[in-house]
Amino acid sequence: MPSLTFYGGINEIGGNKILLEQQKSRIFLDFGQSFSLLDDYFVPEGFLSPRERFGLKDYFEFGLMPKLAGLYNKEALTATDLPHKNEPSFDAVLITHAHNDHVAHLKYLHPGIPVYMGEATKKILESTAETTRQSFWREESDIRTFRTGQKLSIGEFEVEPVHVDHSVPGAYGFIIETKEGSIAYSGDLRAHGHRPDLTEDFVQRAVASEPKALIMEGTRVALNEMRKNHTEPFVQEESQKVAHDTKGLVMAMRYPKDLDRFRTFYSVAKETGRTLVISLKTAHLLQTLRSDEKLGLPDPFSDKHIKVYERKLRNYPAWQKPLLEKCVDASFVHEHQKDLIFELDFYYFGELVDVQPAGGACIHSMSEPFEEDPMSQVGDEVLKNWLAHYNLAHHQLHASGHASRQEIMQMIGSVNPRQVFPVHTHAPELFKEGGKPTALLKKNEKCAI
Repeated sequence: MPSLTFYGGINEIGGNKILLEQQKSRIFLDFGQSFSLLDDYFVPEGFLSPRERFGLKDYFEFGLMPKLAGLYNKEALTATDLPHKNEPSFDAVLITHAHNDHVAHLKYLHPGIPVYMGEATKKILESTAETTRQSFWREESDIRTFRTGQKLSIGEFEVEPVHVDHSVPGAYGFIIETKEGSIAYSGDLRAHGHRPDLTEDFVQRAVASEPKALIMEGTRVALNEMRKNHTEPFVQEESQKVAHDTKGLVMAMRYPKDLDRFRTFYSVAKETGRTLVISLKTAHLLQTLRSDEKLGLPDPFSDKHIKVYERKLRNYPAWQKPLLEKCVDASFVHEHQKDLIFELDFYYFGELVDVQPAGGACIHSMSEPFEEDPMSQVGDEVLKNWLAHYNLAHHQLHASGHASRQEIMQMIGSVNPRQVFPVHTHAPELFKEGGKPTALLKKNEKCAI
């Protein structure tokens, strides 16, 4: 009989590590970092962090990683009391998408465990690794890619990846066939982006599989969710009004991997006769993904509606050097500010000191720190002070990367599983309103299905 053990994603946002077992077959669904549990013992940005030189020792001490033999590489276990096994004890890890709370701990895996992910996810993580010096896997790791329509035979399981709409390209859910019936895993998804048809495809495939179990995300399933369920087209429409009505610089803030929001700002720039100024990191990501024709992304260095911004540095990383001659700088942005939409991450707000905006507007299009990068969620007072200093009007316009409570319940009703397993939520008990038997498990608890 198949079983599920949730080593992450229970009563928390993100950190999904879900072990599916049947006879001798063992696969993990996602392998991400838990931000909320990490914050219980450590402080972000290096003030107090797990000591990486000791591998997983600090993680094991506080129960932040499952202490399982045959799961990790030798270096991760060097300073721990868990012995390294030459042969791995797990058949695969399946990754839904490229956000850190689903992929950040891949670097600790035993290199003999195959890791499956969508082609776009691999490219996004490769670009991120090169532009941020963040490693996601080891050189000897076995990384395998898939696309919608392919089926993966892994031990006792047959896995069908099905695309979903999320705030990062190449996101998937999985339909997993076991000896006892199917299991559907949503990953992270929404029904109000530019491509709700992708999520609907997953729902319909899950319906057809008549699942014994549905592992369903519930980021926005909460008692007092105050956020309006804005759609991506709504954000585009309202952003276009802001850009049209603003006489000076329009500054735009979004999550780095949110290319749906990039498309939104790109479309707004074209419709309002402005030029979108993007970072070198975004340009690198666009170039990396342009080979995927289905994504339909522009070439940042030849598209007339885009300019790429160079931050002045003492020393430029190797990946930037060939691109610098194609970039614009702070002087260009200052001189042409009324004709631009300037994408700026909070990490780099210091660029405004060089740009010297003469008034304008800021479209703040981020509001979910769990969605990608907790540190990109700027404190309200600091943001307000910077915008006031440069006379930039604040406009909060964001479409969540996650389905609303109502959308989640509608999906559960459509799929009609025999049992629901809530993950990626602080309020799993609210899933009971969907009318289906709901498993409220504890972390590390094993459940037969």
